[in-house]
Amino acid sequence: MTTPDERVRALVRDNVIKPAEGERLLATMSPRPPRRGWRLALNPFERFGGGTAAAAGLAVAALSVAVTRLGVRFDGFLDLHVAPAVIPYRTALLEQIVVWPLPALLFWAYARLLGRRVRIIDFLGVIGLSRAPLALAAIALGLLAPPLPPGIPTLTPELAVIAVLAALGLVWSLTLLVQGIKNASGLRGAPLIAGLIGLVLASEILSKVALAYLG
Repeated sequence: MTTPDERVRALVRDNVIKPAEGERLLATMSPRPPRRGWRLALNPFERFGGGTAAAAGLAVAALSVAVTRLGVRFDGFLDLHVAPAVIPYRTALLEQIVVWPLPALLFWAYARLLGRRVRIIDFLGVIGLSRAPLALAAIALGLLAPPLPPGIPTLTPELAVIAVLAALGLVWSLTLLVQGIKNASGLRGAPLIAGLIGLVLASEILSKVALAYLG
C-alpha cells in the first residue's frame, strides 16, 4: 500500500500537479515548524512563492536601481562593481531587466524542456528574491568603497570588508537560487545540478552580451 506522500510524489512525477503544488501539499500533510530566522533567510520559498516572491523580486529590483545612485552598477547576472560615474536611470533599468526576467525565462524554459509543468511567475520570484543579498552587498559597496585610483588598488581595511561582504552576499545569493529552483521546478540530482551550473553561466554571458549591445 502506498503512503499519501508517495501518492503525491507520483502525481508530481506524472505531471498531474505542479511541483510547487506538490511541495505545498506535502508540507500540509506533514507539517513542520515554520522556518524562522537564518533558516528562513536561506530558504524562504517553502513559505513564500509565486506572486509573493515575484513582488519581493520587484522590490529588490527597485532597490537595486536606487543603489546605483551610490555609484554601483549590476553589469552581469552575478556581477556588481563600483562605476567611474553614476549611470543613467535607463542603464540601471536595462541592467535589472537582463539580470532578472531574462535568467528567469532561461530557468523556466529549461524546466519545461525536461517536461515539468512550471509557472514563469515562480521563476521570477526565485531569481528576483535570490538577488536580494547582492543588493545588500551593493549598498555596502557604495557606502564603503573609496575612490578608484589609477592602477592596482592598495588593500585597505575598507576593501577587505567589502571583499568579505561581497563573498558572503554571493554565497547567500547562490544558496537562495539553489533552494528556489529546486522548489519551483521539482528537479533533483543531476538535472538540477547540471541545469544550475549551465544556466548560471549562460545567464552571466547573455546578460553581459545584452548590456554591451543595448549600451
